[in-house]
Amino acid sequence: MATTMTVNSNYSGSASSEIIGAAFKEADTISKNLVTVMPDIDFQISLRKIAYTDGRVDYTCGFTPTGAVTLSERLLTPKKLKNEQTICKEDLRNLWSSASMGFSAHNENLPKDIEAALLNEILMDTAEATDLDIWQGVAATTGRIGGFIELFTADAAVIKANNGITAINAAVSESNVEAVLKAALAAIPVTLRRKSLNVMVSANVWQAYMFYLTSKGIADNGDTSEKRMGFAGYTLVELQDLPDNTIVIAEPKNLVFATGLEQDFNEIALVDEDSIGLLTGQVRGKIVYSGGVGYYNSNEIVYLLSTTA
Repeated sequence: MATTMTVNSNYSGSASSEIIGAAFKEADTISKNLVTVMPDIDFQISLRKIAYTDGRVDYTCGFTPTGAVTLSERLLTPKKLKNEQTICKEDLRNLWSSASMGFSAHNENLPKDIEAALLNEILMDTAEATDLDIWQGVAATTGRIGGFIELFTADAAVIKANNGITAINAAVSESNVEAVLKAALAAIPVTLRRKSLNVMVSANVWQAYMFYLTSKGIADNGDTSEKRMGFAGYTLVELQDLPDNTIVIAEPKNLVFATGLEQDFNEIALVDEDSIGLLTGQVRGKIVYSGGVGYYNSNEIVYLLSTTA
């Protein structure tokens, strides 16, 4: 099935020097080091765990081994995805780029401005889609990788509503955001409270907390620079790809994103079929990459969906 090209334009004169695509959300999960990236995973990786059970006893003469060491693993299998496009150069000539393509009847060149804009649009879309999938992806859906939320929901050992957290049963708002944050932070295991934890919140939780601070007279004085917001000794990190009303707390080393080559997300093959003798007047693009998420210790993850009954 060919790539669908929809042209909402009938302009045939001179064109501006820039081509501006849609705005994309920030792909923060990897760029902010909120998870551990494991590259060069061709098929599957074993997330190995070790646990020691205390064996201390009162002293007596002799040697009696006690305690226990438990070795276990969790398998992570990245899913391989592709995105392919076929674009007819004549569609571009008729509307936008006859001058830059040349006035010959042959469609010999894809304009460099359109090529650059197309590459940027596809790669930005891939980055945003991957960041969304890391959290909200459903493994059974074609073209998607399974995300953390799907894993957390199915894992009875993850700390969550009605499993270590008293259910909030309400969407997060300015009036209850303090209670929601307190509920999530209170659920952090004692052994993790001095660790390097990320307290990741969805966009609506972040906004509700900002409204809450403003109502308390804590203003930003018109400063629009990136904010670092704290609560009870922890720094909150806004993640636009977390579902609304969600808080996730974990060490970055406990959350894993596995892939083949990291640069696969930044590379796309673009081939002008005329240049290789096919003479179709078309350009083909293709990006292939793999990805998958997992974690080591379920009981060291706090996942609060505040609307869970």
